Amino acid sequence: MFRFLVFSSMLVASTFSAHAKGDCDISGIWNHSAKPAKLLIDLDKAEATVYSHDNNKKAIGLVVLKGVMPTSNSSLWDAQMYSAADDSFVDVRITSKGCNQLIVSYDGEEVLGLVR
Repeated sequence: MFRFLVFSSMLVASTFSAHAKGDCDISGIWNHSAKPAKLLIDLDKAEATVYSHDNNKKAIGLVVLKGVMPTSNSSLWDAQMYSAADDSFVDVRITSKGCNQLIVSYDGEEVLGLVR
């Protein structure tokens, strides 16, 4: 019985620790705050892709954020975002503002806002 309780506790803890981040789970579909587009954040893949885009159907499926990793702060994630100006991925910081808003910043400036 004791082994069962220990194993069950470990299984539950490992299941939730991989995805849980503070009180909010950022995985799922988010609306772009400035465009008629939606992004899908998949924490299993550690990336965000274009889920839909009313102005650019060819963008659907493109990776916008990769390497999404939690930090020691429960409302912050590190990631890399594609920069068309640099034609490469650049380091960004994702900040959760409550459970319904994400701010993506590059060099301290907001470059993307997402809302649920």
